[in-house]
Amino acid sequence: MMLNRSKRTIEKYKLAGAETRLFKALCARLAVDVGCVLSNSDMDKLIRAIDRIHEVCSRAEDNMFRDHPEVSNEYLDVFYGDMGFEPRNEVDRDVIEIARNIANELFERKNH
Repeated sequence: MMLNRSKRTIEKYKLAGAETRLFKALCARLAVDVGCVLSNSDMDKLIRAIDRIHEVCSRAEDNMFRDHPEVSNEYLDVFYGDMGFEPRNEVDRDVIEIARNIANELFERKNH
């Protein structure tokens, strides 16, 4: 569900960017590890699906810059970048931290 423009805050974009970074990191690892058990045809399907995710990230980034023309080029790091390297700038650092928190929450044992 798409929020209207006034509700698409930079914080929401950072959260979405962090989640897509996690997803893309897992997809990259999956593509390498599952490649040995898939046919070429199925591997092509997986690669096309991953390419579609990259297209979605590009559109989200376009929306972010349209919604928030005041942000600097450091915001190019919201949807792109690697979590395993040193952050390139403060925005990258923020998004990496959000992604790490999300990953921890996903695998945290719930005591219920």
